[in-house]
Amino acid sequence: MAKVSSTMLSVGTLLRRAEDTGAEVRVLVQGTWLDGRVLGCDGLGAVLDDGQGHQSLVRLDSVVAVTFSRTQLEDQQPAWAHAGGSTGPIEAGPVTVPPQSRGESHFLSPAPY
Repeated sequence: MAKVSSTMLSVGTLLRRAEDTGAEVRVLVQGTWLDGRVLGCDGLGAVLDDGQGHQSLVRLDSVVAVTFSRTQLEDQQPAWAHAGGSTGPIEAGPVTVPPQSRGESHFLSPAPY
């Protein structure tokens, strides 16, 4: 049986990584770029602090793009980061989808630890 895997990339993954490392980000929301450090990020939104007394709450589903300095993320690796100096995109990890038989449906669930 062959397994199919894919890497999921998301705005939330990058913003949580920036929160962990303290890296500054720019997010594009409805045609406006917002700059700052991520103070908090959950599955629905993120709080950005611009360092000048302003904070913004943005919904993750409204973020069109995120930019950041890769060197800031690499210079301040969080404890959970993988070893090595990868230059590829930040990844959420592999997702394995089992093959389906005709008329069969599978629901994805977290892999057992």
